[in-house]
Amino acid sequence: MSSKRILFVFANEKPSTIEGIRQILARRQNEWEVVFVTSGSEALQAMKQKPFDVVLADFHLPAMSGVELLKKISELYPGTVRFLQTEEADRKVILESTGIAHRTINKPCNPETLRSFLTTSVGLRDILGREELHARIASIGSLPSPPELYNRLLNELQSDTVSIKRIAAVISEDISLTAKILQMINSAYFGLSRRVDSVSQAVNMLGLEAVRGLVLTAGAFSQFDFPPLRRISIEGIFGHSLSVGTLARKIAEDLGLPRSTCDEALMAGMMHDIGKLIMLTHFRPELEEALKLADDNSIPLYEAEKKVLKVTHSEIGTHLLSLWGLPDAILEPVALHHDPEKMPIPQRSSLTAVHLADALYHERNPLDSKEESKLLNTRYLDKLGLTDSVDQFRKSCVEQADVEQVS
Repeated sequence: MSSKRILFVFANEKPSTIEGIRQILARRQNEWEVVFVTSGSEALQAMKQKPFDVVLADFHLPAMSGVELLKKISELYPGTVRFLQTEEADRKVILESTGIAHRTINKPCNPETLRSFLTTSVGLRDILGREELHARIASIGSLPSPPELYNRLLNELQSDTVSIKRIAAVISEDISLTAKILQMINSAYFGLSRRVDSVSQAVNMLGLEAVRGLVLTAGAFSQFDFPPLRRISIEGIFGHSLSVGTLARKIAEDLGLPRSTCDEALMAGMMHDIGKLIMLTHFRPELEEALKLADDNSIPLYEAEKKVLKVTHSEIGTHLLSLWGLPDAILEPVALHHDPEKMPIPQRSSLTAVHLADALYHERNPLDSKEESKLLNTRYLDKLGLTDSVDQFRKSCVEQADVEQVS
């Protein structure tokens, strides 16, 4: 297997910092080829000679900023994973890089943390960089942008003086979106003990990150308005996604994962099938062919998509969300929820929770999607020591389904 090429673009970086990065990455010298340059022009010249799998650029570069460099790279080499490093908690920088950088890394960054970022991201690059995927995306012409309200909300969440009152005020400016969020929060999926009548209450009860996920989900789904195709409809995808998201959060809690990871599981679960919306709106004939192939051969839809389209809805969804600037903790479950064994370093994470939630949903509702009810990856679960816990997760799935039916 060829080594992954990683390009660092640093200007005025301390030699000790660069040496620390070199030492940490030397552990992967048989797998990674690391190059350092000091300007955007040098970076583009290096990319021209032989593209890199990952580029990490400092925000402050001579002649062109790190954001400008990464934008050029995104246009010329869309499969390259792009990191932006900045020491500024500048909301303008964050907004400028949204949809351009896959992740923004604060300076100074611990070299060991950086190594972990790179390890997971090169796995995603194998998906995002596939020629078949970019050929399909190119045929669309343009993909939907993240909801404007989501960008503003993200801006507020990055503020040092973030407040529930301001968050609620931003959301409340969009009446239809506010109504949708309150409908979602008051549905049986969230199992709240009392009715929520205001966005402020919702933020208080669910937390800022969970509400951020609801805003993105509600806003993303509101952009699509196409008639159903066979057994796939926007309403059906939305309902399934909400079920998977809330169940994934419950599973993450049962696994004892941190609150932030539980919120990531909720968001990833709610967004894991967004690629189906792209297929429903832009690849209807091919999707219909894939649906028929799945039904005729009793195979999961994602396998049929691969045969017909050469790419799956999870890959297309990952590409879209990467353009929206979502972090790896969200992209990984969206990309790998059907095949979590592809994760370079198996560990209990939001991916674990979303894989279990999605597989158990289809296990309980096989007629709902015509997919096989054997989507649990037992080898992956064995590696994590979770095989004996599957029955307990099934119980959580049944309990949630019973609550939803009662409501």
